[in-house]
Amino acid sequence: MPKLQELSQVYLESFMLAYVGYGYSELRKIHKNYNSQIDSNAIYDARNFRRVVTKTHNYPKHLKPSLLLRKEDFRIDENEVRIIYKPKNRLALKIFPSQKQLKLMEEAKCKGARLVNKESKFFMNIVLEKELNLPDWRDCKTIIGVDIGINYIAVCSALMDNGRFTNPVFFKGGGWRHLCDRKRKITRSKEFKHLTNRQHEILHTVSKRIVEYTKQFPKPIIVMERLGHFHNNSWNKRFNFLLGNWARRKLQFMIEYKAKWEGIPVAYINPACTSLYCHYCGSKGNREGTVFRCLNCGREYNADANASMNLAKRFRQLLYEPKAVIGERSARDMSSLAEGEACLPRQTQIQPRNGKQMNRMMVIRTVSLPIGIGR
Repeated sequence: MPKLQELSQVYLESFMLAYVGYGYSELRKIHKNYNSQIDSNAIYDARNFRRVVTKTHNYPKHLKPSLLLRKEDFRIDENEVRIIYKPKNRLALKIFPSQKQLKLMEEAKCKGARLVNKESKFFMNIVLEKELNLPDWRDCKTIIGVDIGINYIAVCSALMDNGRFTNPVFFKGGGWRHLCDRKRKITRSKEFKHLTNRQHEILHTVSKRIVEYTKQFPKPIIVMERLGHFHNNSWNKRFNFLLGNWARRKLQFMIEYKAKWEGIPVAYINPACTSLYCHYCGSKGNREGTVFRCLNCGREYNADANASMNLAKRFRQLLYEPKAVIGERSARDMSSLAEGEACLPRQTQIQPRNGKQMNRMMVIRTVSLPIGIGR
């Protein structure tokens, strides 16, 4: 793909010059044979990047920006995409979307895209945006408690409207632990990155199956634990490495945006003592590894399943105590929650004319399309 590589090289040169302070008129003198929008996008990208570097003082060793495209800079016709290249000339490339990606592109609007080069293979990451109305959490009938752990990546328990739990669903974490053990013994960065990508695939698969499990219930809501800081100061080095590579917040983020894309609301709750009390009688018990034993009723459960049931049960109890439920709050304010309080992500806005509050929000997700040589 000589033309695509040339376009990427021109964008990289514009980005680096804009990063050190070149303006639009100076870049146009250098790249007068190319479309002006390439320089405009590079300046926009470079200034935002420089602002972040100046604020965080995290200076990169190498600059490898991906080519930024606005929604006006490209056009998709079936299996072909045309990208700005030179005046009165567009670069035609073949794309290979799957059936699921085509469905996502039909039900949402395109906001922009980036051309990414991964191991000499080009992909087009299209950002999709969809507006939806989330149902009020007080009208939800099924509460899905999701507990995230190490023995099991996630355990889901559904609390029905009649007060009964369905059989919990377990997502095993053996594959994740195996990849962590392999990463401990690796010194080459290329293989380390390969194992990290495999772990991301596991997180995407688990989050997708959790949302598919939730969709089969009427008016569901997903309840997850509000995560805080933890100290991995154990004498066991392997256990410390597992905790250090425990991508629990990333999994919650994937579950949240995939659930909202399907119109399912998400809530967070303080998980204090959810794994130490019996969900059936509410008495304190003993936890030994993955087994929980109640000291009052004598029942035995899986510890992670018991924790997920307690999350769903605690949120349902809060529905009958409006004073204990904190309303729309941002993720930054979640650290101030006390025990027995719930938090809902900020997902409401005020209509400009009459000032009425609506559960309407914009949901964004990315679709990665492999591209090839066009005509």
